[in-house]
Amino acid sequence: MAGARSRPEPDLKTFLELVNGNVFTGFVVDPGRPADRFTVELLLDGLVIQTAYSDNYVRYAAEDRIGDGCHGFAFSIPQSVVENAAIAEVRVANLGIVVGVPLLLRELRKEPQKIPSTSRLRWVGGLRFSGWVDGGSQNASTLKVMVDGELIRQVTTDGWAQADDEINRNRPVRAFDFHLPERFADGCVRWLSVLKETDEELPDAPLPFVAFSDGLAAAIDGFGKLESERLRGEMYDHLVPMSLPMSRYDEWRQRFPISSGITNSLRCAVVLVGHGSLETTLESLESQIEAHWVTCAANKESDPTTFDAEMVEAFLTEHAADCDFVVFALAGTMFEPNALQRIAGAFSDFNDAVAVYGDIDLVAADAGVWPLALPAFDYERMLEQGYCAHLFALSRDVAESLIALRHSTLYRLFNALFDDGLHNSVNVIHVPGAIAALPPFDRHAASSALREATAQHLRQRRISADTTVSPTTSILPAVRVQRETPIGRTTIIIPTRDQLGLLRNCIESIMPAVEKCDADIIIVDNDSSDKATLDFLTAVDANRTRVLRIEGPFNFARLNNIAARQTQSDYICLLNNDIKALDTDWLEELLTRIAEPDVSAVGALLLWPSGVVQHGGVVLGSNFAATHAFNDRIANDPGYADLLRVAHECTAVTAACMLTRRSDYIGIGGMDEVRFSVSFNDVDYCLRLRESSKRIVFTPHARLEHVESASRGSDNRPDRKARFDRELLVLRSRWADAILDDLYYSPVLSLDPVPFSALAWPPRAMKPRSPRTHQAVDIPPGF
Repeated sequence: MAGARSRPEPDLKTFLELVNGNVFTGFVVDPGRPADRFTVELLLDGLVIQTAYSDNYVRYAAEDRIGDGCHGFAFSIPQSVVENAAIAEVRVANLGIVVGVPLLLRELRKEPQKIPSTSRLRWVGGLRFSGWVDGGSQNASTLKVMVDGELIRQVTTDGWAQADDEINRNRPVRAFDFHLPERFADGCVRWLSVLKETDEELPDAPLPFVAFSDGLAAAIDGFGKLESERLRGEMYDHLVPMSLPMSRYDEWRQRFPISSGITNSLRCAVVLVGHGSLETTLESLESQIEAHWVTCAANKESDPTTFDAEMVEAFLTEHAADCDFVVFALAGTMFEPNALQRIAGAFSDFNDAVAVYGDIDLVAADAGVWPLALPAFDYERMLEQGYCAHLFALSRDVAESLIALRHSTLYRLFNALFDDGLHNSVNVIHVPGAIAALPPFDRHAASSALREATAQHLRQRRISADTTVSPTTSILPAVRVQRETPIGRTTIIIPTRDQLGLLRNCIESIMPAVEKCDADIIIVDNDSSDKATLDFLTAVDANRTRVLRIEGPFNFARLNNIAARQTQSDYICLLNNDIKALDTDWLEELLTRIAEPDVSAVGALLLWPSGVVQHGGVVLGSNFAATHAFNDRIANDPGYADLLRVAHECTAVTAACMLTRRSDYIGIGGMDEVRFSVSFNDVDYCLRLRESSKRIVFTPHARLEHVESASRGSDNRPDRKARFDRELLVLRSRWADAILDDLYYSPVLSLDPVPFSALAWPPRAMKPRSPRTHQAVDIPPGF
């Protein structure tokens, strides 16, 4: 028998350099097999320090037409470690081939360090592109956008982003985001390039893309409605969605007019409140389609949301005696022609509906119109923003009963629905798509009225809480609710493996809040081997902090599940070891939110060290999966519709910092350690809580720093990608309905990777909706 042949050692093209004093970067490529990717090792003084996968974009390789140019690597090493080393070299793992030439660090330290200029360009989907540019300057710059060699437009780097490369890690960089003209949505493959002011082309370019007007599914329908291909087109549209920028909202409204629905015979009473233009509102009411209405003005000489309850009661008894529902709106509101018909349709669709509200448009000082796309009913946001109380409708019997109690502000009238627990939030119906444009009003005065209304409502529910007006308002009024901290014990659970620097910083930063709330800490040690880490764990294992040692492969869900069963605390806070507290109040804030009996999980606002938002709640739908909201915003940005200024509900929050009830956690079996060992376990957990009618709350009033994946590394590594892909597939299979219909994310908004940043093209289902729960699909073992 002939002996087995071994593959000859490849003739590799390699390079290695040191930049910024602590980043080793370079590339390795086999010109004969350009599709191959290599794992490389960094050695300092002969010891292996880190490994990396060489799949970063490298201009040199791209310019030489070697494969796709993605053959680079980068190692970011602490400066103190590099300063104590003499020689650095990189080798191809297992083959031992030296990459570039070894670096004599002492000699290099005598030379000026190279500070590279790096950039990113990505196709977001459809006609949308984004990226960032870092040239060592924090100033905005102008870029040229080219398609197939033709100059299309110029864009400015007027945003901020978190750099996603090793060289710029944890630094804010100038970002850009743009859409191409609609003429490029023609189904043809095209190539896009972006040039700097120096005419230097950004990496990753030229970038191929293809876009279809109204999406691929609609294009396939136009070819003959082949059902099997239409389903393929729908999946493509989920993964690569079309969108339009918010600035083109007027065009969007004309292109996608909202149906008025089925004509019905319901009659409507309209109560106008405040000091806006009655003529404007009456003119819009005169234009209503298929609507029967009567109106009255019931304003008082005070804040813009106060009305005369006795006058409204008399109006309902006399002039509106035959009306089926009552609309309350600010005077000056401009109703869409089909507004009352769509509201009536919502009452017809939901027989148990007690209240209906819809999206509203905001008119800027320059008369530009911007969409305020709202979620299905959100109780927490109602308390802090009163978002649904500027234009809403009540069924007649409910309106009469509340007016009889002499509630006299729009905010108090609306939140009184929940004073005694008689009405369920599922009976509050949201109508997607604008039903009116909101008039200008005094937001500061409205904030004071909202504060008082929220305080009265909570007192009626016998909930002890402080309510304060937020110092700044942007779009809508804003107050902060601070309930009394609930009675009970809290335990913080922190899984870790080595990474002493991260763990020590985490423990030291959270300890003031831990002591303030009289909480405990469980450090879950998953096979740490570093001596310094082991010494630290031995020393820290004391009264308030205990160490739980669990062996085996890293399984985030399993580690937390075991720890949760080990404690008898009322609340558990799941916390990553790469979290750093920014104040002493974050834990108390989370506890005040979970004081509500139907709240089962609370998440915090997480920032990257650069100051860019890493987590502002989880939104479902993007890439037919889940994504963090507001990654395009920097700290102190109000966020879309002020969502980074007020607490609100969402479908899920990240377990990087999540407070939950232990009874709920144990009751539903904790996180799914079989199907979601590392990724999406928090999303699945929150969805299962929602399945049992629990609420998930995100609060921006608790802020922490998160070095995402610093302890574990990227899921793009080849040894992890298969696991990640499997967990993503299971998420899609188990929760497809929830992913396609996130009730806290409007069908008006796009499913781009950056939520709340663009308009959906076309919009998804625009039918009225209640905050119902989605049911999981039971997946048999092995599927």
